[in-house]
Amino acid sequence: MAVKALAPLYFYTAVVLCLLVLTRAEALSFTTGSLLFALGILSWGLLEYGLHRFAFHYDARTEVGKKLVYAAHLAHHEDPRATNRIFSSLLLSAPLAGAYLLLARIVSASWRAAAFLFAGLALGYFYYEWLHFCAHHRRARLRLFRYLRKYHLMHHYKTPELRFGVTSPLFDVIFGTFRPVGSRNKRQLER
Repeated sequence: MAVKALAPLYFYTAVVLCLLVLTRAEALSFTTGSLLFALGILSWGLLEYGLHRFAFHYDARTEVGKKLVYAAHLAHHEDPRATNRIFSSLLLSAPLAGAYLLLARIVSASWRAAAFLFAGLALGYFYYEWLHFCAHHRRARLRLFRYLRKYHLMHHYKTPELRFGVTSPLFDVIFGTFRPVGSRNKRQLER
């Protein structure tokens, strides 16, 4: 696999390590750090859902907007099995990551807390990219991953207006875009 394809993995891992090293003088309990890390993972799920539903499936009106949405995501719907990109580009993800880090710093009033939140976000993002790749290019062995794969593929092939969560259907449930996967009632699946 080319280094360029994994650039976001290397870049965000380096950012997280630098943040943790640079903020090591700030005291944070193990419990607080763990909670912030978990909150960062959870915030990834919300960001993933929001981007997928509202940005990547946005009905753009202008040609420039249509090209951006197509390049960012809709091309993937046309050819879900393409392997030319493993991770989203740094050009797309870095501004969002930077905004998240600054917002985390403002909200938490601590660079150390922001570093743990960002580390959780990065792990959520890596998990998303890995799971999304596997959903399109691998057979899942574990039951949970088989479910998530089927859930995501139903978004692609049956209901692109539903099932926006890739790593979890949690925010689909919260925001009303969840539909069960194993239902025998096909009408229910397509609603």
